Amino acid sequence: MNKQRKNYLLGVAHGVFYFMSNGFADYTTVLPTFLRYLISSDSIIGLVAAISRGGSVFFQLFSAFYLQGKRKKPYLVFALWVRFLSWFMIAVTSFVFLPNYPLFELVSFILFISFFSFAGGIAAIPFYDMISYNIPSNLLGKFWATRQFIGGLMAVGSGYLVKIVLSKYSYPLGYSILFIFTAIGFGLTSLSLGLMDEGVEKQKVNRNFGEFLNGAFSLLKRDRLLRKLVFSEFLSHSIFMCLPFFSVYATRVLGMHTSEIGFFISAQMIGSIVSNIFWGYYADRRGAKFIIITTNILSFLVPFVAIFVKQPIFFVIVFFIMGAYLHGTFIGYTNYLLKIAPESYRPTYVSIRGTFNALSYFLPTIGGLVADTFSFPALFTISSLLSALAIVNSLSLKN
Repeated sequence: MNKQRKNYLLGVAHGVFYFMSNGFADYTTVLPTFLRYLISSDSIIGLVAAISRGGSVFFQLFSAFYLQGKRKKPYLVFALWVRFLSWFMIAVTSFVFLPNYPLFELVSFILFISFFSFAGGIAAIPFYDMISYNIPSNLLGKFWATRQFIGGLMAVGSGYLVKIVLSKYSYPLGYSILFIFTAIGFGLTSLSLGLMDEGVEKQKVNRNFGEFLNGAFSLLKRDRLLRKLVFSEFLSHSIFMCLPFFSVYATRVLGMHTSEIGFFISAQMIGSIVSNIFWGYYADRRGAKFIIITTNILSFLVPFVAIFVKQPIFFVIVFFIMGAYLHGTFIGYTNYLLKIAPESYRPTYVSIRGTFNALSYFLPTIGGLVADTFSFPALFTISSLLSALAIVNSLSLKN
């Protein structure tokens, strides 16, 4: 097996195990319903969801600066194993503290999910560097789509296992078992990505962090495409405001049993699988802009459809569209960024995008406040309106 094919397959394997692991501890279904047993505040649930998704971006600028001119793979491997150990400790503490000490479990969960998320920020820069080095730009669309297609199939199985586990084992044992599965999955992601080759590319090295920040702001100021990209992605991510609350709404308001959230995970993954046939075909033929516009339309449909759902089982439609959106938007915006970023400044471009995404990743906290203060339908309506603006904005992106 030649070197390029080996790295391609290892990159795909990483994605497969990653999506499988996320299926066991999905932040839109499993985690919100688990946290609901620990605390009744939607605002806190939104905050934890924000940390699990957005904590990584805080380290991306520091990571991009610190790793300039250094071998990046050792830091990547370190961060990946921290992520594995974080889920291992979440599983352990759930066995130790629950059901008698929910407050202790909440604190420990927030602590270790923060470690998991922050380590993701350290891993992001070397990850994209390795992918850019090993995967030719004309194969990026196919590469991401293949990862997500096969990973989606595995995640459908994860969703089915979630249903079986939560039906057979009540809280807290059922969730503890799911966290063990999650830890094993992230251990496999660490192993597969750790076996990929690291490239050596010449990149600009700054003398200090202040110089690096000035350089990043200078890039953002003079690169109009980068500015439009990060703003378009932020608007598109307004959907994050309500993602953790669909399952809470379905179980708490519409009366769906917690064990049935596995159907939502499977529907979400089926949506990603079906859509990836589309994303994989058109990403390399029509370009990233086409994918971005299409996924922004889906970001509008997700909360808009949720407004009119009155029977919990019909939320599978919402999660199906959500699955298509989440994977499509990753392909669209990532490909656009990697194609406009000069090789020597790629880590800086990645960190700028990640830092701006920090704002959108913490939208679930605002979403929780809206749900607590007004209602879930009000939250879904606000998200729909912001997503409509994302559609309009993405139309002005250059091909």
